[in-house]
Amino acid sequence: MPADGGARAIFVLGLQRSGTTWVANMLHGSGSVAAVAAEDHRGVHESLYFSHFSRIFAPLSVPQVRAAFRMAFAASDYWLLSGLPDATLDAILSTARDHGDVFEAIMDAVADLQGAPHWLEKSPHHTLLARQLATRFPAARFVCVTRDSRTLIASRLSAYGRTAPTGVRRLADILRGALANALHTRYLRRFARDTPLAYLVHYDTLVADQDAGRDGIVRALGLAVPPGALVSRFAPNTSHDPSRATRHLSRLDRAALGIGNMLGRVLPLSLLGRLERRRRVARGADWPDWVWKRSGFRP
Repeated sequence: MPADGGARAIFVLGLQRSGTTWVANMLHGSGSVAAVAAEDHRGVHESLYFSHFSRIFAPLSVPQVRAAFRMAFAASDYWLLSGLPDATLDAILSTARDHGDVFEAIMDAVADLQGAPHWLEKSPHHTLLARQLATRFPAARFVCVTRDSRTLIASRLSAYGRTAPTGVRRLADILRGALANALHTRYLRRFARDTPLAYLVHYDTLVADQDAGRDGIVRALGLAVPPGALVSRFAPNTSHDPSRATRHLSRLDRAALGIGNMLGRVLPLSLLGRLERRRRVARGADWPDWVWKRSGFRP
């Protein structure tokens, strides 16, 4: 492990649609925090590095696996947007002992290229890996973003331009979303309580008082910038249409949400975690189509 243990690293964690993109974009916009970002990825891009790349292409000590990882990662939008030459990746891979070494060296190089003292990574898929990340990068800082289920579910139902589901499927999506939010919220609260370098941010509170929220983030991360510097350079990553109709939850929606919230409070966290792991195993690698949008590569 590098001697600094990820001292430049900031990981932004949270369930999809909880506000992680907004928080990451604000940090990147400060000029003090480097990131891999692009307009067509709504700002800071997700690496999926520890949830996908390092899980599927392992161990790196096997030459064939290392070669397959190099081919897939070098073709990814994340690498192509980093601004680094392929020779840098080859040099890093020639000496790295594990995936953590590779990622830290890449992001340190990105930070050097952008002239920033810190770098950040934002992948919601990494949220439930927070403890592993803290062990691998003991000097890293973590921003843990949570959101009230009511506003999160309304956002999820219409996310990414899709038409909101109806009928039984809609109620099932609401119930599943409430349980997922309960798992991630409870996990992050416990992680933040146990990890000195983790800072908990509540999206709805941040929206209500952005000045105080930015001040808290700057203080927690020890950034050498004024809180007002935390301004996103990218358009809001909103799910809602201009009419605001997508923000509305019906009485039946709210009933399903209430059941989900209740179950999320009373079910053991270990059980919620097992259910989530079972779901992920059933879905397999589950590579999003945007990972290799620019190159068209497929593993």
